[in-house]
Amino acid sequence: MSTKQELLQLYEGQVVPRAFNAGFVIISYIVSLTGAASTLELLNRRTSRNGLFNHVILFSAAVTMGGIAIWCMHFIGNRAIVLGHDEFELQIAYSSGFTALSFFLPIFVLLTAFIAIGAHNKVPWWRICGGGTLAGLAICGMHYLGNASIDNYTCIYDPAYVVGAVLIAVLASTVALSLFFVFRASWTNTWWKRGVSAVVLAGAVSGMHWCASIGTKYRLIRLNESSQLARTTTVIVVICLSISAAFIIAGTIIYTAWAMRGYANKAQQIVLAAAIFDKSGRILVSTDGLLPSEKITDTYVERTQSDTFDIAHPLFHWMFQASRNWKGVSGMITGMTNHLAHLSKGGRDRRIRLINDNGQPIENYDIIFRELFCLAAANLADKMKEPLSNVGILWDEILATGAGGMHRIRHPSIHQIMERGIPENLAEKGESWTGRQQEYGRGSLMFLARRLDNSHDVERLQASGFRFADIRQVCGIIGSSMQIKTRNLGDKLMNMATFAEESTVMEPGVHLSFFGVRARVGSPGFDVLVKRGSRNLLPSMQIPLERLESWQMDIVRHLDRMSVPLILQHLDALKKLSPREMLFASQLADALEALRAWIDDPIFDEAVLTSKVVHVPCHIRAELNSANTCTMIALRLMIPIHDCIKNPKCEFIPLNFFKVHQMVYRDSPQHAAFTRYMHRELSPILKVAPVGSSQTSSQQAGRTNVRGNRLSLLSNSFRRLRHSRISSYPVDEDGNPIPTEVGPKSSSNSSDYTSSTSKLWNQNSSDRKRQCDDAASDSTAAHWNKTQEQPSSFGGILVSQEIKVDVRQAEDVSDSPLSLGLGRQSYCHGGPVPGGGPSQRATNMDRITLVKAGRGFDMEMKALSEGSIHAGTTLGSAVIESEKVNEYRRIALPTTVAAVGGGILLYSYRPRNIPGYEGPAVPPPIYGADGTFKLPRFPTVKSREEQIANLKKSSLKEGEEYDMLVIGGGATGAGVALDAATRGLKVALVERDDFSSGTSSKSTKLVHGGVRYLEKAVWNLDYSQYQLVKEALKERKYFLQTAPHLSSWLPIMLPLDKWWKAPYYWAGTKFYDLLAGSEGIESSYFLTRSKALDAFPMLKPTDLVGALVYYDGAHNDSRMNVSIAMTAAVYGATIVNHAEVTGLMKNANGKLCGAKVKDVIPGRNGQTAEDINVKAKCIINCTGPFTDSIRKLDDQDCKEIVAPASGVHVILPGYYSPSNMGLIDPSTSDGRVIFFLPWQGNTIAGTTDEPTKISANPLPDEKSIQWILNEISHYLSPDIKVRRGDVLAAWAGIRPLVKNPKASNTESLVRNHLVDISDSGLVTCAGGKWTTYRQMAEECVDAAIEEFNLPTKPFPNAPRVSGTEAVDDGAILNGTCQTHNVRLIGAHGFSKTLFINLIQHFGIETEVAKHLTESYGDRAWTVAALCKPTDKRFPARGERVSVLYPFVDGEIRYAVTHEYAQTAVDVIARRTRLAFLNAQAALECLPKIIDIMSQELKWDKTRQDREWKDTVQFLESMGLPEPMLSATRAQVEKGKIDFSSSLEYKMYSRHDKPPVAE
Repeated sequence: MSTKQELLQLYEGQVVPRAFNAGFVIISYIVSLTGAASTLELLNRRTSRNGLFNHVILFSAAVTMGGIAIWCMHFIGNRAIVLGHDEFELQIAYSSGFTALSFFLPIFVLLTAFIAIGAHNKVPWWRICGGGTLAGLAICGMHYLGNASIDNYTCIYDPAYVVGAVLIAVLASTVALSLFFVFRASWTNTWWKRGVSAVVLAGAVSGMHWCASIGTKYRLIRLNESSQLARTTTVIVVICLSISAAFIIAGTIIYTAWAMRGYANKAQQIVLAAAIFDKSGRILVSTDGLLPSEKITDTYVERTQSDTFDIAHPLFHWMFQASRNWKGVSGMITGMTNHLAHLSKGGRDRRIRLINDNGQPIENYDIIFRELFCLAAANLADKMKEPLSNVGILWDEILATGAGGMHRIRHPSIHQIMERGIPENLAEKGESWTGRQQEYGRGSLMFLARRLDNSHDVERLQASGFRFADIRQVCGIIGSSMQIKTRNLGDKLMNMATFAEESTVMEPGVHLSFFGVRARVGSPGFDVLVKRGSRNLLPSMQIPLERLESWQMDIVRHLDRMSVPLILQHLDALKKLSPREMLFASQLADALEALRAWIDDPIFDEAVLTSKVVHVPCHIRAELNSANTCTMIALRLMIPIHDCIKNPKCEFIPLNFFKVHQMVYRDSPQHAAFTRYMHRELSPILKVAPVGSSQTSSQQAGRTNVRGNRLSLLSNSFRRLRHSRISSYPVDEDGNPIPTEVGPKSSSNSSDYTSSTSKLWNQNSSDRKRQCDDAASDSTAAHWNKTQEQPSSFGGILVSQEIKVDVRQAEDVSDSPLSLGLGRQSYCHGGPVPGGGPSQRATNMDRITLVKAGRGFDMEMKALSEGSIHAGTTLGSAVIESEKVNEYRRIALPTTVAAVGGGILLYSYRPRNIPGYEGPAVPPPIYGADGTFKLPRFPTVKSREEQIANLKKSSLKEGEEYDMLVIGGGATGAGVALDAATRGLKVALVERDDFSSGTSSKSTKLVHGGVRYLEKAVWNLDYSQYQLVKEALKERKYFLQTAPHLSSWLPIMLPLDKWWKAPYYWAGTKFYDLLAGSEGIESSYFLTRSKALDAFPMLKPTDLVGALVYYDGAHNDSRMNVSIAMTAAVYGATIVNHAEVTGLMKNANGKLCGAKVKDVIPGRNGQTAEDINVKAKCIINCTGPFTDSIRKLDDQDCKEIVAPASGVHVILPGYYSPSNMGLIDPSTSDGRVIFFLPWQGNTIAGTTDEPTKISANPLPDEKSIQWILNEISHYLSPDIKVRRGDVLAAWAGIRPLVKNPKASNTESLVRNHLVDISDSGLVTCAGGKWTTYRQMAEECVDAAIEEFNLPTKPFPNAPRVSGTEAVDDGAILNGTCQTHNVRLIGAHGFSKTLFINLIQHFGIETEVAKHLTESYGDRAWTVAALCKPTDKRFPARGERVSVLYPFVDGEIRYAVTHEYAQTAVDVIARRTRLAFLNAQAALECLPKIIDIMSQELKWDKTRQDREWKDTVQFLESMGLPEPMLSATRAQVEKGKIDFSSSLEYKMYSRHDKPPVAE
């Protein structure tokens, strides 16, 4: 190495040779790309020239571009220049002054460039060119200024390279900015398009730098005398700045993902969004193209069977009026916030409890719902930094959002239904598009619409961080983010922009209008025909007249009650009279013909004219000095419910909502009346809660940083408390009724409307007797309109007279063209109207009353019949969830987390749908037209006798052989049968004992990937273990999707006793989450010591420093197994339990061709049964631990492959663990893992892992039981004594670990599962775990199909497993494996609140109802129907077989008739889980079970005795204490079993007396 003096002598004054370090070249580009990407992300979020937010964005963009993309890249790039032979003394050194200047100068130049470009949505080309030029010059200027700061060299530049560098920088910058702003203006702002722009912009920096560097030579002035630390410091500064840019990118991604997750969650809720339009019709959105929105509540809670939250609901009407009176609402916001803050909260998320402990809506539910709406609007205003009065008016539609939607339920047209002749006769019910317009969605979306006419308002909103975009460009983003289930969202938004103008009123003059009313289908009330897009206007045509003269009125009166054809005839006759009468007749006839053409439906000819004209508000033309009303001549018609007007220019809306529409026109006098009524209604409720201004209370109710005055100074007259039920006729200070309730008050006791999401109501007779009109809704408004006399300007429609429509039965229209009708038995909403024949027609006539009252408008349908009109009842599933008022508005960008950490957070908290939490795949059952409840019609499963008959057919010479015969009815065997059946194969399954009688019913009840397997995979570098975990995590998601009623997610706690374990296990659980990927349930999290004790109070507090919680699945294993088998049977598989394979059949070639099967049930009845020769192309061996016994039937000399291991579990009382949290001990005394989990109300603990011998019902050994009890006592609180007598049941399961018979080392165990095919064709599928049963079955069937060339085929007529005509699931049965989509029996109609419907219909106990729905899913309807009625007030059905557990008699009958239960053990162990939960309780209820099964299966006394003996023997393997094994049935029935020697008897105090004070 040369000395400093030698180097100086060699190179002083000379050009030092150079080279480039490739690594630093790459790093320099990455740094530049990071800075450029963060710059474009920031510019993308700039919305205006004004506003602090935009100024910060602008400056930050200039810093990231100038300071990181340019400055950092320059110095890292110069580090890539190696001078000489990389001697430190020859490397470049910088002066600090020029270095600092080179940092700030490009930032100021770029600020100028970005200001020149502007922040408009569409940037002119000359601005982009100017900005690109300035950016390019900033890049070049910084480079050469940075070179000027070189202290020990003189730079020599080649002019050609200088010019080239400038051109590269300017052109590439211009191209990058052009691409960016083109993508931004078109809203195609996907990440990769911005990434392309960032790559080009980074290329401008790097290209310029390396072009200039190649053209630069370095002449040495002096050696570098600085320290190595100085050079390293520069790199550290660059790295820190680059990481800050990475923070910006990561923060932006995290914020966007959080926002999208929030919108995905809102799609399942009732949400209020702001739709603000500028003068050109553009809509206000965030920089991500999202509408400002706020959640109102998670779901609307129904109180009655017809309580739908739609535009016909009184709550929506109240909101509709309130949105026109925001000034009156704004003064009450603080009171509303305070009131909500003091309501009862529940759950970890502190949501408001809208359901009380009795299962009923809380007091003042309607008022709370209105408060939530007002607070959501206030929060929207605050988000946009606007006063509440400017937030907009409520749009007159509600859009369905979420994973549901109309695409999930396909309904045929009316004509198709009528042609098919369906018994329900939908044509007579009036089924039409309005009957099906209620979408089966999950959420509801309402809009507050506003039109901005002032450019200052537009600029103010843009300065607040919003942009205005063309509707067509962002409607796709809006629709997908909010999951809006409508195909014409763009048209609806454009209609919303027109609606916001509030300009849809009639023109001055005379109009001919059509007033068509039709009874609403599915709910009480009437619909009226209006113009589409102008829901406050009737279809009408203008007559070229300014007003009607008296002689013209005489002509109109002459036409009174005439139909359209008759009117035209009379008008034609009038044309022969005087000229003026001829002119008027022609004008009226032309208008009538034009209106007929506009309606374009034959039913228009049946309308009749009313001679009394009405006055309607209209546009005021100042230049014509016109009046503020116009004249309307009305044609009226009661449209039959089976007629469907298909004109796209008109639509039906609820009549009561049409009335509300007439009261909310601009400057309506009813606004003031509504405000007064609102204050009177709400102020007493708001004053009940103590007034507090603390931030904590406010935040609990919702965001309180709402602009405007929040404190309403209520007058003393409002201070008195009133009863929570408001009067139907509220009055003002003068005693006049106020028309604010257009509809009956909604309460838990009286509501006439239906919800599409959450239902909470009891079926009773009063709910069925609903009037077919809006009498309750209309009477309030009508009464007020008749008494209120206030002069004001008009808006809406004013109808001043009365129109009568004679309604008769459609078949009886013979005597008058003026009549439509309901005859002897009229139908309204699917219910008959009791009434007589022709003599009663006058009294059964409906009257449509159009009343003039002051300056308002009202329409009223009054039923004059004395009889009540019966309405059908709709029963639905409830999704009851407590309201969450507190929702934070923004998330702070992380500033102290590394880029890698940000990526992990993004991945961990990405938007996803939690499997198992979807709603039902099909709609809930309903009441039919005859008022009877329509239980689901589930497809019948062939009886066991029919299945055996099918097996016998195969043995006949002409019988068709099976494609596949599966031996073994455990999880794998049933899974193989289901997989093969859904691929169109002819398959049979036989099981020696019962489904899941072996290992499949004795698992740990977890659906998991296995954290312990993952730990072994990492430490042992075992790829097979890794694959096992990866596969299991994938299958875990399918479990929760295909059987949500039998499986659920379960948080599992991992307690920590040392702080150093926290990062170790945190990394492990996060790796577990990461490995789960899209199949993950929820992300793991850390709990402090106090939080851990709060979540799991039974933990020992000493040595506890915290805990980690991760998520896995849990399930009911044997019920899952039975459901898989029964689902296969529904899909056509022949499924037989208690059928033993006694031998295998081979053909002449030595290949298997079938099996000898023997039904063992006749032997239990003392009969003999012959062997059945079942012919099959393929034999599948899925017998678990008994695999080798079947293999030896094929080949006596085969080597055994099963290495059985015993796992013991114990069941403890439920108080040993929380009901919703499990626990894992990863390091027991001998290094094994033990689980401690809640299950079926008890606690399961296990498991051990010991070699064992194979037996049918292995006994749990006492050593293993004591080991488990000792281990769990180590982490439970010392206050909790773990006693042997607390063990309610214990069992041992045999895990069939397998060895590969074809492996070189046959002693090594297979870590996953094994599919082996013998020389004779026996397919063996063994090993694996419960979680991967479906994957095992898929691979097994794949192997069999390939080996035996089995003919798979599509399944064209798949059974409707759900019992409805709705699409069952997403499975496309095309001959491929679809079991990951095929829902099991019971899954289709299941929801978390199905049990409520079961209680309300059958009157069963809550605990029983929950148990039935979580064990049978939608088949709980059938089980409950099989329950014996009781003679009690409540429960009405369901006799418990054990007082300790919710198992009922209907389950036993269902097990026998629908699930092939043949023995008492089948019922107590596999159909119910009583034997696994409590062996002694199972013994106590055994007599009752045997009696019910004897009735169903016709058992004699001998068979009953045998069942008793066999079941008691089985209970020994379930841990039944030895003294009870000798108990007789008579002793159990009479309660004379001696418990005195049992541990349980001795544990409890039975004779202690109460303590006496000394």
